[in-house]
Amino acid sequence: MRFAYSLSLPLLALFVAVPAHAADWYVSPAGNSPTCPTRATPCSLASAAAAAVAGDTVYLTSGSYQQSLYVANSGTAAAPITFKADACSTPIIESMASVDADQTTAVHSEKGEYLVFEGIVVRGWSTGFGNRWADGTDSTEVSNGHWTISHCIAYSNGRTGFTFFSAPDFKLTNSISAHNGTSTAHSWSSGVTLFEATGTNLVQGVVSFENTDEQKHTDGSGFIVDEASNGATFINNLAFGNSGSCFRLTKSSGTVFVNNTCYHNSQFGSQATGPTNPGELYFSNAGVTIQGVNFSNNVIVGTGTAPAGSTPIQNQPTSGWTTNVVSTGATTVFTAPDGPNPDFTLAAGATTLIGKGTAGNGAPTTDLGFDPKCLVKRTPKMFGMVAPLSRWQYDIDIDYITAKGGVAKCFNGGARSGTPDIGAYKNGAVAAVDSCTPAPVGGPIVGGGSGGAENAGGAGPVVGNGGTSASSGGATAAGGASGAGTVPATGGAPGTAAAPGTGAAPGTGATPGVVAGATGTSAGSGNVAPAPEGSLDHGGCGCRVASSRVSYLPSTLGLFGLLAFGLMRRRRDRG
Repeated sequence: MRFAYSLSLPLLALFVAVPAHAADWYVSPAGNSPTCPTRATPCSLASAAAAAVAGDTVYLTSGSYQQSLYVANSGTAAAPITFKADACSTPIIESMASVDADQTTAVHSEKGEYLVFEGIVVRGWSTGFGNRWADGTDSTEVSNGHWTISHCIAYSNGRTGFTFFSAPDFKLTNSISAHNGTSTAHSWSSGVTLFEATGTNLVQGVVSFENTDEQKHTDGSGFIVDEASNGATFINNLAFGNSGSCFRLTKSSGTVFVNNTCYHNSQFGSQATGPTNPGELYFSNAGVTIQGVNFSNNVIVGTGTAPAGSTPIQNQPTSGWTTNVVSTGATTVFTAPDGPNPDFTLAAGATTLIGKGTAGNGAPTTDLGFDPKCLVKRTPKMFGMVAPLSRWQYDIDIDYITAKGGVAKCFNGGARSGTPDIGAYKNGAVAAVDSCTPAPVGGPIVGGGSGGAENAGGAGPVVGNGGTSASSGGATAAGGASGAGTVPATGGAPGTAAAPGTGAAPGTGATPGVVAGATGTSAGSGNVAPAPEGSLDHGGCGCRVASSRVSYLPSTLGLFGLLAFGLMRRRRDRG
């Protein structure tokens, strides 16, 4: 017997009002699952990057991804597409191809807008991070913009580290750019490049060192504001050992450059061709580049070696220049700038810098907070057929960074107070950042690890799953004092570390953030999908309580219940 039925308008309206839920994706270098909502079932980076849409988050687990990250779609201002390192992970996107033959960018998109990248390392490509090139110089074409990049590293690339072309709103924070620009076939190379960038552009807390331009010996700066990139802001940055300038401006006005540190850049020497003396700061097209600027609280130490470093400031502005300290040669204002780990924190006797800055006027409320141990004095190891220069002295210590729990652990900015100090660092040592505990592959995380206290909005300790190791059910991962959750777990005691545990008792499920794994004999046997991690912006390794799919489940089931009730009633009425 067939039954015809219809939905009442109120019930239909209630059903279609169910909100769309952002998806979480987990990827790994060997991932091949068709879908990847958990760490235990990762898919490939390429498949997630092609399918992710507005509001989605793609989590990259640790390992070497020997493929580029090409983003096919766009997010929105309210719901960007986010690609971020998984909890305590250091994902590395690397190439072993010839950077001159293959001009591929590691992280790129031809049209993607409102994109966020966090905690990703790239090396061995032509360019590290970059959007679409838009038709050459003096172009009126607008490219794809609205990108935010934080806690990322771009090094050992043939051309540039971070490049943003012809588009609005670029934000780069707490990242590292180094050893870029050794290609002899492709020029316009610098650590961080803004080219015809518009809107609001911010570069803050970035370390850019030993970059070059080996084709023409013209660029190779730590930072460059190029071709009408007006109104860009640079705060708390550090540049040292670059072949060109610490900071170069071309045809761009209204630049803000506050509390930065420049040290012994301009390393081209007699190789420099345009300009022949790049100095530490170079204002080319001076009639434009000195207009409306704010340069304050910066410490600038040039090499003092002719011809490239004898004049630290080229075409210094006549206004908008306050409380900057400029010198050449050796200096005693830094702790150990040439040490085994280059340390640019202020020396105790740095009386010309401590408390000598100008408050307000763009002065930041925190400092750079960069851990010197993330860099080490040794011959740098290069990738992707990129050769090092003999004068380069420092390398990025990826092993140290990985052991600490990712790039975010290199940055721990301290609060500035009172009259600001000059330079990227405030007076005093950088506070140590603890390592963190990786998330288990299969079990849910609630809050967490040693970074839980730093995670804004962490939701509680790790719930044991009766696993065979501490990280998935033993004492270490049971969510001790380091968890930052506001609701304690109620799932019972964790399993023992020595043998397969009996598993925690199921959580009540009534309160968000109290989710326990099912009884099992192996790590990650919980029956709830793992929650994505807390923000790397806060350096934490905690996780959100549950994905949107889980948190909306009760309301969704309720709607289906109403629908079923309506159908049953129709059927009963018709006999």
